[in-house]
Amino acid sequence: MGEAKQKQKSHADILAQGPGCIYCAGANLATTIEHMPPIQAFEGRQRPRGLEFPACQQCNNRTGRADLVASMLARVVPHADSIAHREDLTKILAAVSNNVPGLLHEMNLGRGAEKLARERLGIPDDMHPLRADGPILNHHILTFAAKLGFALHYEVTGTLIPLTGGAQVMWFSNVQALNGQIPHELVSLLPFPSTLQQGRKSAGEQFRYSFAQGERDHLLYFASFSQSFAVAGITAMDRSVWLQAHVDKFPIFKPGDF
Repeated sequence: MGEAKQKQKSHADILAQGPGCIYCAGANLATTIEHMPPIQAFEGRQRPRGLEFPACQQCNNRTGRADLVASMLARVVPHADSIAHREDLTKILAAVSNNVPGLLHEMNLGRGAEKLARERLGIPDDMHPLRADGPILNHHILTFAAKLGFALHYEVTGTLIPLTGGAQVMWFSNVQALNGQIPHELVSLLPFPSTLQQGRKSAGEQFRYSFAQGERDHLLYFASFSQSFAVAGITAMDRSVWLQAHVDKFPIFKPGDF
C-alpha cells in the first residue's frame, strides 16, 4: 500500500477497508485514525496528509503518552525561536508535566551539570542541554519507535504484524548523532529518505523516514525528527527468525504490548 494511495483515502475508507488495529494484530476493531507521527509533533500542528492508519481506541489511548513525549522531544530543537514554536512547546510541556509524572525532572540536568555538558560538547551558553538517557524518557521513546515500525510495516506491506511477529527498536539523541554513534551500517542500507508532502507543503525539515525490505518479510526503518532525535528498528512476521537473538541489546515489542 503506497503512500500516494494512502493519502487519497478518507478516514472512513481507512477504517472500512482496514483489517483491524495495526497495533494488536487486528484483535480489536479499528475505530480511530492513527497519525504516525502524531499531528502535535509538527510546528503549528501543520501536518501534511499521509501515514494515517486504522487503530483501536484501546491501543490509541494507551500510547498517547508515548506520542506526547516524542512530540515534545521533536520540538526541543536548537535555534527554533518562532512564535508558533514557542506557543506549541509551552502547551506540550504543560501536557507532559500533567500526564507524564517525573519526566521533566528526570531530563533536567541542573546548572552545574548543564555547564559541564556545554563545555564537553561545545554547546553555546544560551542553550540548555537535557538528560536523554533516563528510564522514563527511554520507555516512551522506544514505545514510539515501535509504533512507527508497526505503522510503516503496514504502509509498506499492506499486512499487519501478526502475533508471531514484532518490532525490535532503538533510538538516538542529537548528541549521539553529533558524536557519530548512529551505526553507519544502519543508514547505508537504506535509500534516500522520504517525508510527508501535500502539495507545496513539505515536512522535510521536521520528519524524514526511510525503509528497506529484507528477506522473510523483515523491514528495516529509520526516521529522524528535526535536529532532535531519531528512531530505528526492524519489523518481522516471525520474531524468532532474527529478532529474538538480539533481545538482550534491543527490546522487542509484540502485537498487543502497547
